Amino acid sequence: MSGWGYMRKTKPSSLNEKTLLNRLLKNYALILVVVILFGMFSIGINTLWQSMGRGQITVQEAVDMISRSINDKNMQGKTMLNNLTDNQEKINSLNRYMDLPISNYLNYSYDQQLASGNYLFLPGQVRNFYTMYDNIESIAIVLNNYDGYYLSTLSNKGGIKKSGSPQLNNKFYLAYPITNQVTLEVLGSFYVEFSKKDMLDSLANLTSFGGLSAYVFSNTAYQLLVYSESPKQNDLQLIQQEMKKNSQLPIQTLKEKNQLEYLQTTSGFDILVTISKEKIFKHVFWDLRILIVGGIVLILLLLYLLYRTFTKYSHQVDIIMDSMARVSQGDLNTRIDEKTTQFELRELSKGINTMLDNSEQYIADIYKLEIKQQDAHMRALQSQISPHFLYNTLEYIRMYALSEGSEELADVVYAFSTLLRNNTDQAKTTTLAKELNFCEKYVYLYQMRYPDRVAYHFEIDDVLKDLTLPKFAIQPLIENYFVHGIDFSRNDNAISVKAQLIDEQVEIMIRDNGKGISTQKLALIRTKLSNTQIELHDSIGLQNVNERLRAFFGPTFLMNINPNEGKGVSITLSFKKEQKNEL
Repeated sequence: MSGWGYMRKTKPSSLNEKTLLNRLLKNYALILVVVILFGMFSIGINTLWQSMGRGQITVQEAVDMISRSINDKNMQGKTMLNNLTDNQEKINSLNRYMDLPISNYLNYSYDQQLASGNYLFLPGQVRNFYTMYDNIESIAIVLNNYDGYYLSTLSNKGGIKKSGSPQLNNKFYLAYPITNQVTLEVLGSFYVEFSKKDMLDSLANLTSFGGLSAYVFSNTAYQLLVYSESPKQNDLQLIQQEMKKNSQLPIQTLKEKNQLEYLQTTSGFDILVTISKEKIFKHVFWDLRILIVGGIVLILLLLYLLYRTFTKYSHQVDIIMDSMARVSQGDLNTRIDEKTTQFELRELSKGINTMLDNSEQYIADIYKLEIKQQDAHMRALQSQISPHFLYNTLEYIRMYALSEGSEELADVVYAFSTLLRNNTDQAKTTTLAKELNFCEKYVYLYQMRYPDRVAYHFEIDDVLKDLTLPKFAIQPLIENYFVHGIDFSRNDNAISVKAQLIDEQVEIMIRDNGKGISTQKLALIRTKLSNTQIELHDSIGLQNVNERLRAFFGPTFLMNINPNEGKGVSITLSFKKEQKNEL
């Protein structure tokens, strides 16, 4: 057995965050928080993914709706143009209208009706278009050979001739070339302004996200339609600049911040629909607000309940640990209040109290018998307590502590059980290795009381491990150090035991760095140790060990006590190895 041993006792769990119970509380709390947050995150990501998908579907539906609407309007425009120009007679009527005063044109129309049976009167024809289609806002006709243009509006469906060019800004219009069906000569242009209300209403009902924008440009880069639920001047300015610069929409730039769908129709229209990703994120966050608040409340509630539950259990463990700490300090009158514990901890408390009730009397009797060296009476007292009851009780407590995850309590019980097992063993002798092992458990119990303040070093030659000597031959000397020599205000207390064989002479040195001893008191102790008839009232352990080992090893045994050069005291036991007697 060699090497430095170093152990410490932790504070009660209510004060020390490193206890197993508090670590479990933190781990459970962390697991609960992680699980809930992961669930919230998963739901949030899934909701966002679904919302982005719905956003993409929405922009696709918007593009399809606008495309269908434009196609329908385009067909209507072509139908109206065809009704006005599908033969030479109708083209002549258009030219006459632009060339003649209205009264002369009316006479021309009557003459034509009489000649051909067809009444071709342009204002009447255009007025019929408003009856056929309810989405027309205005109609304009421009002929290349004439100044001015014809304009029909909802307020004047018959129309009038006006000078200049048609004002088409900020209007949704479709333009068609007026062509001579025979010569294929382009005679002018036919403009139909359609109402945007149907498209705007359809776009407004497409999504609940907000942030939907739609843009329609003609094949000449003219802006026909702009719709935006949340106007983004930056996007609109960028689109207008790019269309003016190169007649191309900035698709890639807009994709960075928008869900986007783009379509160029066969008739040459550019349709672009976007939904702001920021709006989708805000919409998802708003939809998840109840989940987020509920998750936070759930986390706080679970943490509170977990804290209350573990605090109650931890308090009961603290009671037991505090009692065990007082026992390790030598207060064998300590008992656990069983009314303050519940369930398995109450059973544990009962077992410890029973063990202490039996052990206190047992240890007191053994101590008295050791002092007086009444071996016969010692056996009688030992037989009064069933060792198996003590061992079984302590083992039950230790296993119970391990099953509850309290490894520190299990270590305390195991050390205490080892001490009691050694005490209740009726053997009068032991080996040097077993005696030092017993002393190590004794030091450990002190370390449980004073963590990080005591270190020990036990070293024994292999040839001496099986050396027979009386039980409790070294333990009282170590105990004497803890009673008289140790300074618990320091954190460098140390004690060592070294057993070696030098020229067939056994030498066991117990060395400490404690408070030391005065010269006068050291001289008195040496004098009293030389006289076995004198009882040392303040050094019973020293005299007891001296007398027992002298009786066991004979006249070759010698105990020397010397002060160290620095601090503390060295006690040296020496005797011939072959010398053995029975106690």
